[in-house]
Amino acid sequence: MSIIFDKIKPWILAARPKTLFAALAPIIIGLSISFHIFNTQVNWLVAFIIVITSILIQIGSNFANDAYDYIKGTDDKNIRKGPSRMAEEGLLTPESILNMMYFIFIISVILGYYLVQIGGWPIIIIGLLGIFFAIIYTGGPFPLGYNGLGDIAVFIFFGLVATFGTVYLQSQSIKYPFNISDYIIEILIASCAIGFLNTSILVVNNLRDFESDKLSGKNTLVVIFGERFGCYQYSTLITLSFIAFILVGILFENYWLIGMMSLSFFLSIYLISKVFKYKITNLNILLEKTAKFVFLNSVLFATSFYINILT
Repeated sequence: MSIIFDKIKPWILAARPKTLFAALAPIIIGLSISFHIFNTQVNWLVAFIIVITSILIQIGSNFANDAYDYIKGTDDKNIRKGPSRMAEEGLLTPESILNMMYFIFIISVILGYYLVQIGGWPIIIIGLLGIFFAIIYTGGPFPLGYNGLGDIAVFIFFGLVATFGTVYLQSQSIKYPFNISDYIIEILIASCAIGFLNTSILVVNNLRDFESDKLSGKNTLVVIFGERFGCYQYSTLITLSFIAFILVGILFENYWLIGMMSLSFFLSIYLISKVFKYKITNLNILLEKTAKFVFLNSVLFATSFYINILT
C-alpha cells in the first residue's frame, strides 16, 4: 500500500491541492448570484460538472507550470523559497508531467461536452481559451507569467470568466426567464471582487519568488517594478475587493453581505500588515492564509445570500 502511495504522492503534490480553492471561489460566487436572481433555483448537476472541470483545468495548469518552469530553468531548488516542484526534485520527469497534463485536459473536455450541450458555443470558446491560457501561462514562445501578464490572466479567468460562465450556465440549464443584461453590473462587480482576491494570491507568490524569478528572467510585475510595488499591489487588490463586495451588497440589497464583509475586512488589515513586512514574514504561510481568506470570502458571500433569501 505504501508503495502505491509513494508513486501517487508526487502527482498529488504536483497538482498543488492548496491552489484549488482559487478555482472554486468564483464558482461559489456565481452560484450564489444564481441562487438569488433565479429565485433559489440551482441546477446542482451542472454546478457539480462546472466545479470538476474547473478543478481539472487548474490541475492541468499546475502540471504545465511545474514542467515548463523546470524546462526554462526557473525552479532552482538552491534559490527557490517555495514548496518543492516535482520535476525540479527529480521525482517526475517533465515529459511525464506534460503527458498527464494533456490527459487531464482531455478529461475536462469530455466532461465539458455536457456543459456545451447546455450553454452552446460560448462554452466551447470559454473551455478552449481556458485550456489554451493554462498552457501558455508558463509555456510557449511568449509565456504570460514570464512577461508581466500573469496577473491579468488570473483576474480574467479566475474572476470574470468563471463567475459569468457559472451564472450563464445556470440560466441556460433551468430555463429561467432571465436576461443577463438585467444584472450585468452586479455580476461584473462581484466577478471583479473575486478576481481581485485571486490575483492577490499570485502577488504573494511572486513576492516570495522574487529572487529566483529575477535570476531566471521570469518578468512578473514584482520583478519589473520591485518588491515594494508588490506590497502596494496586494493591499490595493484586497481593498478593491472589499469595496466591490460592499457595492454588490448595496445593489442586491443584501445587508448581510455588507455586515459579513465588514468583519472580513479586519482580517484583510492583518494580511496587508504582514505583506509590508515581507522581509521578515514567512511568505509561504502568508500565501496559504491569503488563499484561505479568498475561499472564506466566497463562503461568506454564499452564506449572506442564503440568509438574505430566508429572511
